[in-house]
Amino acid sequence: MARGRVLTEKEKGEISALHKCRLSERAIAKVLERSRPLIHAYLTCPDTYTTTKRPGRPKQLTPTAERRLFQEASKGKSSAPKLKTQLHPDLSARRIRELLQKHPGFKFDKRMASPVLTKHHKANRLKWAREKVTWDAAKWSQVVFSDEKKFNLDGPDDLQFYWHDLRFETQIHWRHQSGGGSVMVLGAFCAGGKSELVILEGRRTVNAMSTPCRSISCYL
Repeated sequence: MARGRVLTEKEKGEISALHKCRLSERAIAKVLERSRPLIHAYLTCPDTYTTTKRPGRPKQLTPTAERRLFQEASKGKSSAPKLKTQLHPDLSARRIRELLQKHPGFKFDKRMASPVLTKHHKANRLKWAREKVTWDAAKWSQVVFSDEKKFNLDGPDDLQFYWHDLRFETQIHWRHQSGGGSVMVLGAFCAGGKSELVILEGRRTVNAMSTPCRSISCYL
């Protein structure tokens, strides 16, 4: 409930004067046309009137419970709904997200889809780019760019978000390269055009890849 209008300095002086004249709180309230509880609050402690802070709504979690929540979240294995179920069924998932967002040590981040490139990997890629930067159109016309894409039946690989504890390294999740209920497709393009999309079935062996490679070679 909102507070009413506080006493002015003039009203405070009038209350003190009337109180010294031995008027009751009810009588003072009637004279000033203010509520009796307000008069009582001022007379009880005039020096701290309007300076006392209200305690506000009590915290839903104790400091110990908050520390436990942050410790569990730092493992990076539980979402806000899971933390609610595991630790605080009476607390909303939205409130848990708010606590983690306010904490300076947490960030809602995406897991890395694969390990970070090493210095060796980067050096090889830079070497390849420097060798090819001077190629002319005739050389590039002999190159086919191809790639495979796997669609998982159990959901995409890349939608991996978690509460990242900034004290630790970013978590990595491994993509499915085969199995797990998925469809693998292959496509390619070159200077002569683009290939048809090929659905790959079975294991990836030299013989299994020969058919799509022959179909791509006709574009060279």
